[in-house]
Amino acid sequence: MRAMRRISDALARRPHLILWLIAAYYVLAVILRVLRSEALESDEAEQLYQSQFLLMGYGRQPPFYNWLQYGIVHLIGPSILAIALVKNLLLFLTCAVYGLAARVLLKDQRLVAVAMIGVIAMPAVSVMAQRDLTHAIATLFAVALFFCGFLKTLTRPSLWTYLLTGIAVGFGLIAKYNFVIVPVAAILAILPEPDLRKRILDWRLIPALAVVGVICLPHGLWVLGNLSEATAGTIKAMREDASGNPILDRLSGIGTLFVAILTGGLPVLAFFLIAFRRSLVDAWRATNHWTRVIGRTLVICLIAVGLIGLGFGATSISEKWLSPFLVLLSLYLCLKLEAANAETSRSIPRLLFPVAVLALGFVVYIALGNVIGPIFGNYTKENLPSGRFIEQAVAEHAGAKPAYVITADPYLAGSARLELPQARVLLQSFGQTPPLGEAERSQPGLIVWQESGDTLDALRPYLQANGIAAERLTPATKAVPYLFSGGRNSVTFGYAWVEPGT
Repeated sequence: MRAMRRISDALARRPHLILWLIAAYYVLAVILRVLRSEALESDEAEQLYQSQFLLMGYGRQPPFYNWLQYGIVHLIGPSILAIALVKNLLLFLTCAVYGLAARVLLKDQRLVAVAMIGVIAMPAVSVMAQRDLTHAIATLFAVALFFCGFLKTLTRPSLWTYLLTGIAVGFGLIAKYNFVIVPVAAILAILPEPDLRKRILDWRLIPALAVVGVICLPHGLWVLGNLSEATAGTIKAMREDASGNPILDRLSGIGTLFVAILTGGLPVLAFFLIAFRRSLVDAWRATNHWTRVIGRTLVICLIAVGLIGLGFGATSISEKWLSPFLVLLSLYLCLKLEAANAETSRSIPRLLFPVAVLALGFVVYIALGNVIGPIFGNYTKENLPSGRFIEQAVAEHAGAKPAYVITADPYLAGSARLELPQARVLLQSFGQTPPLGEAERSQPGLIVWQESGDTLDALRPYLQANGIAAERLTPATKAVPYLFSGGRNSVTFGYAWVEPGT
């Protein structure tokens, strides 16, 4: 208790220490991800596979996160570390830049620290992001960077602040398409404020828009030529549970929107209530033009999501889609508290400790869950022994390592990148993969699949398109125990070697 008291006193006196604690948390998250499992989550497998290519577009998601992942993978090699590093570095930068944005408006530095902790209080950041998010994390960073530039432009305008805002908008538009709602909502939110709306007509907006255009041009050209590929997946996901009744489907979508707002926003409110108690309730009526601007922006964003959902007939709107907008809630609450002159001397430790329990508890929970779950017969994606299967299949082959690996399973594709970084990996569902060349077909190759999923027969058309005669292959199977199962349960994989001339 005495140690906790000393920490509380230090944080109250020096709120800037929060940034170092947040950095330490994300370093720990990287270490635990590297240690907890060699298997991959869905988005991790996708990123590892797609990091082979530097493309202008990667299907239904914009390329910003892919480009970052490509750079790190080609710098340190394909690994779990490369995956964890990009994710957690972006999350840390989101908190840090969010703090810079909060500092523009908040005079109380304790509330600046509270705003940063409030970001981690969001389940999308402390829970979902540590499990398996990628593009949504890049969008959170872009939103934080946008408000850092935007708020500086409103308070202390300069050519640099306009350009910074333009850079943030460019990054956001190539991070996730729904980011476009944020700058539009922010502009609409300042229109009722005469002293702020004049910033919209400033000549420095022209070079800012030019920066946006330069950043978005490569991907924009790709979208023009691949519009269906860029949008079909997202629309399909929004209509996943469609019943065919347009009215009921839209009502279902609006219902999930309200649920997502509650599940994303209520935990943040709960943590703030723990920290500020009656002060937060009393601050609710306090207002100034900054609380109005941020509040309007948040409300306009959520209304826009609802209207887009109605327009596309969405039956499901998930919490992670709302995270770029709900991230404003922490700043909004801090502005309310400052407008009410709330007491903040003990606010940082009161908020930090319960949020730390959530954030640290979850990264430890998923690490231990991989070990404890198999005892009770519960297996997750991080228990799938894809990497060990590939390692064993290659070890049994008397010839050279494969020059290429072909599969229809994204987990096997990602694991192949980890186990065979020198090999080209071809995934049947990723249409932008270049076909095999003559030089590659003159070397051994490996075809892999899960027996419970797509078999060799499902791969035949894809193999034929790459100049491989499937009927000449000799399929084999291998049962590999689940990770951390102690050999009690296994997964059966199939594989076939392609020898030169086959």
